[in-house]
Amino acid sequence: MAIIPLVADMAHFNPVNFTELKDAGFAGIIHKARQGVGVGDPKYAARMAAAKSAGLRWGAYDFATHDDVAANVAAFLATARLEPTDSAWLDFEDNAHSQMTAGQAYEFLDRVAQKRGCACGIYGGNRIREQIDRHDAKWIDMAERAPLWQCRYVKVQPADNAELFRVIAPIPPWTKNFLIQYTGDGVGPRPHTAPGLANGADLNAFNGSDEELAAAWTGWTAQAPTREAASLTNRV
Repeated sequence: MAIIPLVADMAHFNPVNFTELKDAGFAGIIHKARQGVGVGDPKYAARMAAAKSAGLRWGAYDFATHDDVAANVAAFLATARLEPTDSAWLDFEDNAHSQMTAGQAYEFLDRVAQKRGCACGIYGGNRIREQIDRHDAKWIDMAERAPLWQCRYVKVQPADNAELFRVIAPIPPWTKNFLIQYTGDGVGPRPHTAPGLANGADLNAFNGSDEELAAAWTGWTAQAPTREAASLTNRV
């Protein structure tokens, strides 16, 4: 038995062959669309077309910045051009040049969800642990709606996906991991690469079948916003 990655994530600087990835059993791609208001990924549009042509599911992420959230969301969605079957993600990690706050992260997730009518997921690790209050009622509510894509590279070698998900607990207030990015830059459990990707690629595991991944890929239907969230969204 071994960890079986089903999803790869990348940006313009990562070489990729989508046909080889599909043939190797991968089900989905999550690609960088923007880094805040000012920076768009130059290969995003072409790669979205190529991945979908190869039969892969598509997702887009925004690398977190301290930009005005309404403008950030507008730029992200304009670049991402997501269809209802695609997924949206906030990459909430350290950014020394433009650090997004937890409050901005909540606003980003809520605005995207309200615009699309389905949840926007969050990616991260230590920054989620350090900045998001597990006891905050609004985050507890958000964690019930927004999928968690956790990044954590453990030093042990789980036997399979199920063991990986037992070893890596979700980050409270989340109660489950949707995806786990278990390796990147050649660090973490094996495998570290796959056909169609360079060695040291970012690979992600799902604890379930391809059919179960398909059913959950777009996120849960967005619930009615709180009064606070509705006020934020109405200011877009």
